[in-house]
Amino acid sequence: MRNIVFLFTLWLLILTSCKRNNEVMVVYEATGAISEYTLHYLDNNGILLDTLVRPQSRQDKWNVQFMGEQGDIVYISGIYKDPESGLKLMIKLDGKIYKQASNEGDTLKYLTVSGVVPYGD
Repeated sequence: MRNIVFLFTLWLLILTSCKRNNEVMVVYEATGAISEYTLHYLDNNGILLDTLVRPQSRQDKWNVQFMGEQGDIVYISGIYKDPESGLKLMIKLDGKIYKQASNEGDTLKYLTVSGVVPYGD
């Protein structure tokens, strides 16, 4: 009986450690704007969220972070209305820039950064 309990515990430990290896810290970051802008982004549950950001200066940063898994879709999109403004969007995975994009003065198009969290070795 002890052997069965030991093997079951070992099996659970292996499963949980494998799952942790598939997790990555996802950070969405926006900066570079001097006036308000709207962001749309996918959270860790795959729900599209909207937020209105009102920066005080071009150096102000907005960010949100969560634990994601390999294979998850990551997406952030933003738009601003002030032609004197700009926007830079980044997706970071485990502290490293995965994708980024920026523009200045383009008030007509959404700036979008998206991808899939890559599978590791």
